[in-house]
Amino acid sequence: MTAKVNNTTSLRSTDGTSSDAEPPATHFVLGGEHLGLAIAERLQADGHAVAAVDETYDSAEIPGVEGSPTDVALLTELGLETASSVIVGTGSDARNLLIAQLVRVHFEVPRIVVLVHDPERVAPLAEAGHRPLCVTTALSETVRERV
Repeated sequence: MTAKVNNTTSLRSTDGTSSDAEPPATHFVLGGEHLGLAIAERLQADGHAVAAVDETYDSAEIPGVEGSPTDVALLTELGLETASSVIVGTGSDARNLLIAQLVRVHFEVPRIVVLVHDPERVAPLAEAGHRPLCVTTALSETVRERV
């Protein structure tokens, strides 16, 4: 594996074995840079075993790897096939759809949540069988509630 791995206690090692220090990740956050890490931190704070995969991954707190969320071999090595959910959250709706479709085709993950930036893309993602979450709508509603 060429990816940089941090906090491997909850990720599979390069030989495919898992550490007994923590349970393997059941929730994976793919992409999203700081947003992805914030989501992973919230899930971990709620007691979920979580791992992040992103090209810019850098965290001492959240288990994860610096690597491409489109790398099927890497995702397989990390144990994505055992995930109960995957959250796809890059900055590109098109890339998020690509990653979500990749996960659907290669892994039997029961829940794939896809962050969507353009509200007009929510319906097509839902029709593709994913669970879209429009970050623009969520953020604007939160701001409206606080003003």
